Formats: sequence, C-alpha cells, structure tokens
Amino acid sequence: MTILISSAGGRTSGYVIQALLSNEGGQVPISPDQLKLLVHSEKSIASLKSSFPSLPDASFVIGDFLEYSTLRRALKGVDVAFHNGPVFHPNETAMGINMINAALEAGVKHFVFCSVLYPYLSKLLNHKAKLGVEEYLTESGLNFTILQPTSFMQNIDVARVVATGKMPCGFNVDVLQGFLDLTDLGIVTRDILLDPTPHAYASYQPVGQNCTNSEITQIIRTGSKKDNIEAFTAPREETLQGFRQRGVVGPVLADYSVDGLERMLFYYDKRGIPGSSNTLRWLLGREPTSWAERVRRDLELQ
Repeated sequence: MTILISSAGGRTSGYVIQALLSNEGGQVPISPDQLKLLVHSEKSIASLKSSFPSLPDASFVIGDFLEYSTLRRALKGVDVAFHNGPVFHPNETAMGINMINAALEAGVKHFVFCSVLYPYLSKLLNHKAKLGVEEYLTESGLNFTILQPTSFMQNIDVARVVATGKMPCGFNVDVLQGFLDLTDLGIVTRDILLDPTPHAYASYQPVGQNCTNSEITQIIRTGSKKDNIEAFTAPREETLQGFRQRGVVGPVLADYSVDGLERMLFYYDKRGIPGSSNTLRWLLGREPTSWAERVRRDLELQ
C-alpha cells in the first residue's frame, strides 16, 4: 500500500506522518517506503527529513495544488490519499477539487479529506471553502472519508503560558469552544488510512473536549502549580500579527486571509464552536485526550 499525504510540511499532516511512522496507540509502524509526501518546496523536504530521518528521498514529491500536472505525477501509484488544504487561501476549494480529480485519474482507491467542524457555517470563509470540497468529493465516485475536526489544543502554547503567566486569546475567554489534541487526530487518521474500507462514505467530527479559555487557564494553573496565570482577550491586531508570524497571512493574500480570520474571531467571540466527543471516543477506543492530560504531557516534555 502507498499512502500520499498532502501539505506534508504542515503541522496537521506532520502529526499524521508521526502516527504512521510510530507505534502510537499500539499500531505497528509502516515502512517509510510506503509514504509519499506532497510538499511545495525543497525547504519543506529539508524540514521533514530533519523531523523524520528514516524517510528516503523517494518519499518526496514537489507539487502545486493549482498546477494539475504536478498533482497527477504525485498521485501516480497511490492507493490511499490524505488531503489537508491550505487554510484561508482564496483558491482552497479549487485546490481540493484538483486533488480529487487527480486522484480519480490516478485510480486512487480511497480519499481522506481533512475538513472542519460544521463546514456549513457559511459566515466563515474557511468553513465555506471546505464545504465545496466536501460536496465535490461526495459526488466524485471516489471512496472517501471526511474528517471534520474542531480547533486544535496545540494552538495554545502551554509552556509559553506557564513561562509568561499570560494566556492571550483572540476571542471572549468565557465562550465555550471545542478542542482536539492533534496527536489524537493523527492516530485516528492513521487508522483510517491503513484500513479505509470500514470508513467508506463516513463523515466524522473529532472533538476532544469543550472548554472556555478561562477554564483552560485554570487547568494550566493546577497542572503547573502556578496561580499567577491569567487569560485575557488580546487586541485584534495583536492576534492577527500572531497569525502573520505563523505564515497564515501572507503578503499576497493578506486581504482575503485577514477577512477570513476576522470573521472567524468574531464568530468565536459571539458563539464559539463546541461539539460532541462521542465520535472521537469511539474512533480511538478510549477517552480523548483532555486538557488536563495535554497540560501534564507538555510540561513533562520540558
């Protein structure tokens, strides 16, 4: 079996690669030769080789989601594909459709798409873009599985919060929000990629725990035994600057990206996006990682 991971240099795909190459959750690691990693640049290849030194040069293929010929080459000989498109990109839907068409042409047997929780929230650009990909995939004739994860726990740097005593938030600290540990998502995705047939035509909503940022702050206080940690709603421009530093907002696509981010933050501030952990509990065969467990794990790694 050959498995392709798109956006392989990205954070989410990195957790999927880690799960495939490790024995997390008791699974036998796959051979690095079974992986095909679609990246955008030589820089991404160098970074992945540093993180996963067992990967051979043949594992990597450079491509562009908007250059269809590169996707045809990348998907040739692939059995199962995992696609996670770039967020807050004006052509995100077209990129996903290109991947689906290339997978069809290549004879891919199963296509796993990483979407977002409640993609029908049309006020949110990043949700609306993924809904178009979901619709096209559903009608494509491919065997598919759609993952609709909530916000990631890793968006909060626990070690930094403990070190500074401050937890800046981009929205109301008392609004309930769903969170998911990326390690759990990596394990679930790996299990689907390795045995996709039972998951054909399924859409799953992986949610680990619903918490307000105020509650998360209290959990961090308890785990770190430091009472001076405070959560606060950061100024909007400060939050956007953080996204710029992480590469979410680029100079060319700034208007669209900023619009999408501001809509998302406004929505979170008013409503949040909580969800149910039942599906993730079933997929993992255990309790999802809680915030208390995640804080304990992160502090032990320091």
